[in-house]
Amino acid sequence: MFAQETKKRALFIEPEYMVGKVVPNYLNSFPSTHLQHGLALNIGSLKTDTNSSWAKYFNYPQTGISLFYSNIGNDRIFGNQFSAMTFVAFNLFNKSQKPLYFKLSIGAAYFTTHYDSITNPKNVNVGSPFKWAFQAGVYKTISEKPGMNLKLGLLFSHASNGHTQIPNFGLNSALLSISAQFYDKKISNYQLTNNQLSVRPKLKSRDIGISYGLGFHEYGDTGLPVGGPKKLVHSTSIYTAKTVNHHFRWGVGATYRYYDSYHYQITSRNLTDYASNPTKYASNVVLFSNAELLMGHVSIYTELGINIYKPFYQQYEKDFPIGTHYRGYIKFKSHFKKLLSTRLGMNLYLLNTNKLPKHNFFIGPYIKANSGQADFSELSFG
Repeated sequence: MFAQETKKRALFIEPEYMVGKVVPNYLNSFPSTHLQHGLALNIGSLKTDTNSSWAKYFNYPQTGISLFYSNIGNDRIFGNQFSAMTFVAFNLFNKSQKPLYFKLSIGAAYFTTHYDSITNPKNVNVGSPFKWAFQAGVYKTISEKPGMNLKLGLLFSHASNGHTQIPNFGLNSALLSISAQFYDKKISNYQLTNNQLSVRPKLKSRDIGISYGLGFHEYGDTGLPVGGPKKLVHSTSIYTAKTVNHHFRWGVGATYRYYDSYHYQITSRNLTDYASNPTKYASNVVLFSNAELLMGHVSIYTELGINIYKPFYQQYEKDFPIGTHYRGYIKFKSHFKKLLSTRLGMNLYLLNTNKLPKHNFFIGPYIKANSGQADFSELSFG
């Protein structure tokens, strides 16, 4: 009977209510907001198949899609947010009763109100109607009944257009959540646990990967200039990685990146310091380390890199000098922006990654940042 149950597709529906506040991300003249209210409908699957190797490795996480609505707390300036996100919720301590989950969600958002130099000049947080949507939080199961669980959550919500349209300060919120998860009452154990993970031998394989990414953005700082041309960013990466136990991959590599926007600035403004070789000065070289959670045909990818060559950043600092307020802190932050390169994204693989195929192909959306400030949005394949 248990074997039959574990092969059954177990779906759940989880309505969720959230309340909280927008967290200001700049100190001067941030628009006032009331309480933020949100509603979400989470539709997903319980991992009850004990034959799924990736589900077992990650302690049988819950996955699905989340449809999210929120009133930000200032109708005139920020309006309302509608989002569609994919999510994965990890059982942190491998518990079968009243588990604690860490939930990650990523997708797209639409805002009913955004920046306009005439009608809405104070909304520098939402520069365009379409944005990236990201949420991360912890959820504690506080009540369990046959076919129903009650959860309390604390989460961080972020929306940004990935520097594709300025201004782009982004919108951050801290939210409290209560949700009720409904599933088939016939499922006797909705949250399986993995008791064999610690005794499994560590299987490893080595990989070599090549990828190309095509991104786009506007040249500028977070808040200006407004209305600049959108330009492409070309990225080519090569890396070597080690896959551990078929489900976790980490590695090191290098990226050559070329910014059309830098080339455009050099040639259109006749910047003499860079005019001798615009292609060279519009280039960027990054050394990076990456980590990837492999879940069958889908993965979550993170990357931390160091800019070892980015000469045009000196011109960027001239074009957008550090303000006089909080100069010490901002200068410290600027050094990190100049040094650190980060990427976050998801990959969709042609073949099941957990079977360690000799060759595989992927495509996925990414957001690339200078430290914590968005640089461009990208579609990558390799």
